[in-house]
Amino acid sequence: MAKISDAKGRENGSGYVRVFDNEQLGYLLSRVQATVISSGSELEKMIISRSNLITNLDVFIEHVQSNQPGVYLCPKKVIKQSRYSTDKEPDLLVFIIDVHHNELKVIELKDGDAFDTKKSAGEKQTLEDFTNHIARSVPFAVNYYVCSFNQLNKNDIRIGFKNVFSIDEIMTGAELCELLSIDYDEIKTLRRTDATSNLRYFVEQLMLIPEVRSIIDEISNE
Repeated sequence: MAKISDAKGRENGSGYVRVFDNEQLGYLLSRVQATVISSGSELEKMIISRSNLITNLDVFIEHVQSNQPGVYLCPKKVIKQSRYSTDKEPDLLVFIIDVHHNELKVIELKDGDAFDTKKSAGEKQTLEDFTNHIARSVPFAVNYYVCSFNQLNKNDIRIGFKNVFSIDEIMTGAELCELLSIDYDEIKTLRRTDATSNLRYFVEQLMLIPEVRSIIDEISNE
């Protein structure tokens, strides 16, 4: 997980400043928000670095018959550089090459599992559009999924996405890691280590804000 200590928040005009009428606290919370946003990108990078990576999608598809059986990962950056690029690409493409059957899984990767109805519908539409687009051009059976990395219960994921996705269109992080032959528990452990550092750093920074420190002292003495 990304670290608050490395994040650059918004120093002026943050909504958090208006909520608390405190520049220091507003800036700190802005850095927390920046960390939340960047943690999703970091998760994707951790998965990519541990996978059998496709670096040129066009070449991969052109020579698919000569590729060794296995599971291959293509990230969004590589999709964008290919002839299969669209207005909006999914986060990941997972190609499964087998002697009897080739399958492509179009995946949108999420750190969380709670979204409003409009966003959920938008995610599904994007996946459907890209799936229909690429299915016409590749020799693979193509299906799409939304993957909520930290949630192990598919029904909870379905509810979090406002029932827009069916159970068959949902993938857990553990399933994704198993598919790619990477260690789910290792990634979770590494991210928890950063979470511990984030908690300590956040509290330390809070205590450096005079107004916050004064309120804490007041409460402690009650």
